[in-house]
Amino acid sequence: MSRDRRPITAAAGALALAGTVGGCGLIGQPQNKSAELSEWFTVTSPVFRDGRDLPPRYGCTTYSGGQGRTPPLRWSGTPAGTRSFAIVMDDPDASGGAYVHWVIAGIDGTVNELVEGASLDRTVEGLTTDKKAGYAPPCPPKGERHRYRFTIYALDDPAPFQNGAALKDSLPAIAEHTVGRGRITGNFGGKQAR
Repeated sequence: MSRDRRPITAAAGALALAGTVGGCGLIGQPQNKSAELSEWFTVTSPVFRDGRDLPPRYGCTTYSGGQGRTPPLRWSGTPAGTRSFAIVMDDPDASGGAYVHWVIAGIDGTVNELVEGASLDRTVEGLTTDKKAGYAPPCPPKGERHRYRFTIYALDDPAPFQNGAALKDSLPAIAEHTVGRGRITGNFGGKQAR
């Protein structure tokens, strides 16, 4: 979770999102350039701490104990005017640049947590780096330890893209409508048995 408390413009927010998923096709600038983003909000999980290991069950099934489930996430301190949330989960340590594992939007703005393995109604999922919709669990190459960032975006739109949207469409749409964000990072792989 980040405790950075500087307000930034929406245009800078688009650049920050680009940095989050560098090399994955984020293009364009937000329409609401004069809008200010609220401070970063807090994201936590009851099963891992920021910067610590994800439990094995959240990894892919090729890892011992891997079940490929989404971890539980909680957030607080979101800005007023939030209509919905989006989550982008990426691996900044992938060999070809940041690898996007999950893009989901349309999470109701009154929600403040996801349970483990959540199946969400009335949401939309964009394509991952592998051009598949849905959640791709952590699965680094054998012997490698990677970071997995769960960034939650507070949006001023109910769902800014359609199901199956490509990264070049979903990520700029999220950037355009972001009014605040928070993040938690978990590590996976390396010393964990595969």
